Amino acid sequence: MSRVDLTRALLAGRAAARAQQPMTACPHPAETHLRTAWLRGYGQDAESAE
Repeated sequence: MSRVDLTRALLAGRAAARAQQPMTACPHPAETHLRTAWLRGYGQDAESAE
């Protein structure tokens, strides 16, 4: 896993939040750095939408 992978996961999480997908739509397994990055991106976009 590289920084590129983490960045892609973060951006995918933001896109999911914008598309109003549920948080449970995360495609990464639990307890992985990719899931953490995806959820962080999701949360960042959700906060900016408020």
